[in-house]
Amino acid sequence: MLNFDEDRIHWEHANGVALIPEAENAVDSVCERGYSSIIYLGIGGTYLYASQLFHVAKQLGSRLPLYVENAADFLYEGCPFFDRDSIVVIASISGDTKEVCEALDLVHEKGARVIAYVEKEDSPLAKKSDWLIHTVGGEYYFWYAVTLRFMNRKGEFPQYERFVSELQAMPDNVVQIYKDADEEMREWAFKYCDEPITYLVGSGNLEDWAVCYGMCIMEEMQWMRTRPVSAANFFHGTLEVVERDIPVLLLKGEDVTRPQMERVERFVRTISAKMAVFDTKKYRLDGISEEFRGMLSPIVMRSAMQRLNIHLEHERRHPLQIRRYYRRLDY
Repeated sequence: MLNFDEDRIHWEHANGVALIPEAENAVDSVCERGYSSIIYLGIGGTYLYASQLFHVAKQLGSRLPLYVENAADFLYEGCPFFDRDSIVVIASISGDTKEVCEALDLVHEKGARVIAYVEKEDSPLAKKSDWLIHTVGGEYYFWYAVTLRFMNRKGEFPQYERFVSELQAMPDNVVQIYKDADEEMREWAFKYCDEPITYLVGSGNLEDWAVCYGMCIMEEMQWMRTRPVSAANFFHGTLEVVERDIPVLLLKGEDVTRPQMERVERFVRTISAKMAVFDTKKYRLDGISEEFRGMLSPIVMRSAMQRLNIHLEHERRHPLQIRRYYRRLDY
């Protein structure tokens, strides 16, 4: 397999599983002191990761006072549910994202507290956190642990302990997903890497992953033009611009919104000759109960599409690390 480091992938996901007790301790401490609201704060990919777990909580029927805010919007618009008793939750790879740093300054001015996942321990965001969880590769597990622990402490999601126990199987499962997805991702990259535009469609807890992949990987890292859209909104505009030679990539998960994706698939199949369906259902998840598969669709789909990153990079002869403007110019 091209550029495949099995040990590294397993290590990162094992790091994610290992951080869960730290996340639990942070949430437990917050719950013991009390809170008025939970604000998930991010921008770009971190906002979109958090939003995927908001969908998970909503589908589980949670009544937590949970809100997801874009850090840049938060600076200008504020949030009517934010006050000094709020708990703000962030995640950052770099630890120095400008908008999030500025937003946390406002958070602390108000007297609110911050739980953070930050991969660079000596970074500004790490220093601005009241509860810091530091590792590499564990962001999804951080969001799952925080979200579901808050729910469990509120008397929701009684399956919490069993779910966390089963997550121990995910590092092995993820490595296998990378292997099983490789050929499909290679074929898609070879066929469609140079198309003038690609439509990506997702639903439920994959709706924001479609946006994240289109924006953070295809646009930012590969300079490909994309149009992510939710399955819920697809039939209110996007359907009219689908044509025979327009690539449409469907990201199909296993949560309760799967029928939305099946409806889009039925329609697009009659129009586009360049439709592809990436479906989490085709991947084995040993040690994971059927009831949890839909909740874990974000990890499964991201793992499969990590191989698409590699093949796009190869086919386009464009290293993922190269940027023209992002963190290159003063903006």
